[in-house]
Amino acid sequence: MKIRAQSALEYIMIIALTLAIIVPATYLFFRYTSESNTQILDSQISQMGRGMIDTAENVYFSGQNSKIVLQFNMPESVNDIYIIGNRELVFNITTAIGENEAVFFSSVNITSSLSNCQGERCSLSEIADLGLNKISFQSYNNGKQVLISKYTE
Repeated sequence: MKIRAQSALEYIMIIALTLAIIVPATYLFFRYTSESNTQILDSQISQMGRGMIDTAENVYFSGQNSKIVLQFNMPESVNDIYIIGNRELVFNITTAIGENEAVFFSSVNITSSLSNCQGERCSLSEIADLGLNKISFQSYNNGKQVLISKYTE
């Protein structure tokens, strides 16, 4: 009887030791993966925002009737994109820690189509769709503003 109890106790201790190693390792792995996904999303949003602002400034300084079309692969975490005060490009995103906003500042006047504007806020929600999007940047108003919109052929 004593031998069976000892082998059962040893078996339980081996299982407990194995679980003591596997459970924390699994937790650390999932936490690291979540942090990596957040960093990748931040990097993508930062690259898109800077690229959009740089392109808008290039179009603005190129003068009247200049136009550039860019392609971006929009991540699924982007809920909305809008412009505030013709100078701020805002990405509303959802991450593991909740809803966040990434703001990019422009030195030139940017806007979307006038039908999408309500006061100081102009919506760019049509380009916030998941997947590959073509975005048009066009100078108008005698070269004083840059219109950002979804590109349609």
